[in-house]
Amino acid sequence: MLGTIGYLYYKEKIKSIDRMCGVTMENTAMQIKVKLIKDENIQSFFQQDATVKVGLFNRNKTIIKSNLTNKHIDFEQINYNNLSSAFFIMELSTPIRNIEYIVIEDSKLSENMENLKASIFIMLTIASFFITLIGYLLSRLLLKPVKENFAILSRFMKDSAHELNTPVTALMMSANYLKNKYDQEMVEHMLMSSKMISETYNSISYLAFHDLDVEVKERFDFCKLTYESIKYFKEIAANKNITINAQLNTLQLYMDKNAAKKLVNNLISNAIKYSLPNKSIEITLEESIFTIKDEGIGISKENQKKIFKRYKRVKQKGTGGFGIGLDIVMGICRSNNIKISLESEEGKGALFILEFPKNHK
Repeated sequence: MLGTIGYLYYKEKIKSIDRMCGVTMENTAMQIKVKLIKDENIQSFFQQDATVKVGLFNRNKTIIKSNLTNKHIDFEQINYNNLSSAFFIMELSTPIRNIEYIVIEDSKLSENMENLKASIFIMLTIASFFITLIGYLLSRLLLKPVKENFAILSRFMKDSAHELNTPVTALMMSANYLKNKYDQEMVEHMLMSSKMISETYNSISYLAFHDLDVEVKERFDFCKLTYESIKYFKEIAANKNITINAQLNTLQLYMDKNAAKKLVNNLISNAIKYSLPNKSIEITLEESIFTIKDEGIGISKENQKKIFKRYKRVKQKGTGGFGIGLDIVMGICRSNNIKISLESEEGKGALFILEFPKNHK
């Protein structure tokens, strides 16, 4: 594209130079003719350092006076160019001082053309450099999120393998143990592991197929649904000796029940995951306000802005996780106009507050 632009610019400039050159030479020839008619001195036109050269010829095309650089003149043409110069030939209708032809030569034509080529080449080089630089910077800028997403996806796959490996290993060990001896504790351990796998699968499945799912809104008791979720996570909480306390009032909602269940499950799972051992989780539901408070590691002000983004999680040894739970929570809240807020300090746990809109009742 730059080459095409440069070529077209070169052709246009050549035409412009040729027109200017022709006008200059014709004007010079007219000045000489006038001076010859007036019998004035024309010596000033024959200076060796002059850009425009002049040649005076008789009827036989023999030189009378000349400082032309090229002696081979084509008298059959009026205005023409050769490799080095441009020429304009004026034939006098009536010879003056035996002069019948006035030949004007612009010897700087080739130099002007070379300068033009050099200028265009320099401009194209500079333009190519800047375009290359801008293209490089834009590619870096545009590819940055792709690289970041690839790194996030790579980390997500590693975390997935690690997160699924723990409950699967526990299930296999428990199953082998049960071959020889039935043990209530082992059964509970297997149940906990299977629920961890189930929740992991449900989260991944929700992200993968949520766009294809059809929401079915129905009226249900959010209080009852929350108690079912608390019961579901009983074994997982017991593994860290965490107590879940709940004070819930009845709240009738009209929304997709599976989405509401996923909302509560992710909040409880997140609270258990980041709670310290031997602590408690407080869950309340009063009118249209649902809260869940843990006594865990807490979240800094800086991280509070990030944890609701997909694959973002608080870095804490032993917590694991994919960083998708709160992203799912935020997505469900946005879809159902549920206001969510977070109050937390590092080392002092976290309090999640959900405020349901009036039209959900």
